[in-house]
Amino acid sequence: MGQSALILGNGEPPSRALMDECMRGDKLLLCADGGANTARRYGYAPDHIVGDMDSVSAEGKGDVPGERLIRVDADSTGTDIQKVLRHAIELGVTEAVLLGFTGGRTDHLLWNLSVLKTFGDQIALRLIDDHCDIRLIEQNIRFRATSGQKISLCPLNGTVAGITTSGLKFPLSGESLIPGIRDGISNEVVDNPVEIWAETGDLLLCVQRREDYGEIQVE
Repeated sequence: MGQSALILGNGEPPSRALMDECMRGDKLLLCADGGANTARRYGYAPDHIVGDMDSVSAEGKGDVPGERLIRVDADSTGTDIQKVLRHAIELGVTEAVLLGFTGGRTDHLLWNLSVLKTFGDQIALRLIDDHCDIRLIEQNIRFRATSGQKISLCPLNGTVAGITTSGLKFPLSGESLIPGIRDGISNEVVDNPVEIWAETGDLLLCVQRREDYGEIQVE
């Protein structure tokens, strides 16, 4: 098993409870620039900080050694999330949770969702906030969830064809979801395990988070 990481961005901060939950286990804490400020506020010391250092405070940097302050100057070749993901891959990270990459900038959120695809063949990613857990389905997934938990299936970048599901209130059988034409929003878990297959296309699985639901258990 490879190295796991929590990657913390400078968007809307997660709750303290979610931060603590995502830091369980042996994980590297990688911060995209000002994400380090949130880490310090919650009592965590970043292992690495990546960015042009324009939004991280002196307190956020703390005592992180200079060689772990990865300065990547601002330019047009990539965003903070791309820069920190490239560094994560160099460190041997094979799976990561992305926190602090949602919030008020919808344009940023749309871009951040795209990295689930562009980096998906190098690192398994989940983008999480206090309301939703998002991941890209690679053809099929099988998991257990709480009865009544809301599940949405969202095409990422075009038509997703040949979708078949089981365990959901509104099943699909070899059908297509098309942005702006047909969606898979607000389905609901009615039986376990839930199984989802997709023949072609990039399909996002969006799982509602709530205190009484807990995290889905992928099999």
